[in-house]
Amino acid sequence: MPIEKVTILDGTRADDKNLKPLLAVLKDELRRSGAEVQTFTLREIKLAHCIGCFGCWVETPGLCVEADAGREIVKTVSHSQTVILFTPITFGGYSSELKRMVDRLVPLSLPHFTLFYGEVHHNPRYPRPTRLVGIGVQHEANSEEAAIFKALVGRNAINFHAPTYAAEVVRDTDSLETLRQRFENALSRSDSPPLAERIKTGLPVPSTSGAYTREARARKALLIVGSPKTKSPSTSGVLGRYLLGRLKAHGWETESLTLRASLRLGPGQKELLSWTDRADLLLLAFPLYVDSLPFLVTKALEVIASHRQALPDRRPQRLVAIVNNGFPEAAQNALALAICRRFADQSGIAWAGGLAMGAGEALSSGQSLTAPRGSAPPVGHVINALDMAGAALASGQSVPGEAARLIAKSPIPLLHSSVWRWLFVKMGNRYWRVRAAGFGVSKKDLLAQPFA
Repeated sequence: MPIEKVTILDGTRADDKNLKPLLAVLKDELRRSGAEVQTFTLREIKLAHCIGCFGCWVETPGLCVEADAGREIVKTVSHSQTVILFTPITFGGYSSELKRMVDRLVPLSLPHFTLFYGEVHHNPRYPRPTRLVGIGVQHEANSEEAAIFKALVGRNAINFHAPTYAAEVVRDTDSLETLRQRFENALSRSDSPPLAERIKTGLPVPSTSGAYTREARARKALLIVGSPKTKSPSTSGVLGRYLLGRLKAHGWETESLTLRASLRLGPGQKELLSWTDRADLLLLAFPLYVDSLPFLVTKALEVIASHRQALPDRRPQRLVAIVNNGFPEAAQNALALAICRRFADQSGIAWAGGLAMGAGEALSSGQSLTAPRGSAPPVGHVINALDMAGAALASGQSVPGEAARLIAKSPIPLLHSSVWRWLFVKMGNRYWRVRAAGFGVSKKDLLAQPFA
């Protein structure tokens, strides 16, 4: 019988020294089963973050355009029978160290869309996808965060077409025997795939406290654009700027900040905090990256949370999140919003609601939502939703449920969801072929398997 190859992506941070014994127990359990184990300690590896250029799909199919250690990690993952995501649970999701590498696994997928579990996803690049196991560690037990983490691992498994997956949550204070039993169980177990609609309806209802208690003169809003596409217009920027404009029309003072790679260093973090510290309302706009927040957004939330938790007197603030994805189903954004809610709760920030939009690539040209009729896709429902949200937020209220429902609608009125999905797949696959042709990449070359 061939030896099973297992790759561990270690997402622990420099200050997570108490998690070393847990990782050692996991490795011992794997070796006891006869597996060949390779571990990548991500915090010690120089890795660029995904910038959303899609070059790994249309320019150098199967290879990230960034020729760094990330390529070797993707190659190792593609040759493994099992990949283990080991991470401290961060607002219900992965640590920024792990998320940076998870975002870089996109070359394992093809740009082409397919229906999988009744949802639109990308096809796998290789014929034998890898089993996925997620091990999340909590310092204090929190059932909501545990549920978000397990669902996130399951969503990743669906997107990467993993044959089976399992997700386990442990405490850093668990006994060695308990850890061994939990790890052994996770390594042999197969969990049920979590579908997007079930997640959306199964997550706890967030608590939003109607009116904002800070005095009426507190009217300063900061838009944080979390799209990695910093050199070109993004859907996140379009949506965020429009909502910011509605607040400005209501007399608010507004500022805008785009997250950049400098956030990984001290000066960049200080700059982020100087902007966020003076805001009363934070508008966070970002695209869905591998089922959750992009690396830079995850890093930004870690920095802000750590800063606010250390403050003796925290400024009252509210948070609104706007997330868009490249699939027709807005429901695929549910976990990203849940992670944002958990961040707000841990940071002492009032959650004022979220807006989730599907088919975000329709606005990827970055043009204004108020472009002349005929030059943009149908966006009337998006404009109405943002207008409604802007009016409510300006008066100290939370995002209305009707605004969230409107922005999640299909952009083509009266079209049944099944027909919309079919049409999206057809148009999307053509889009990727045309874009690849611009780089001289043929339809056949799009299917390249450089690590086969």
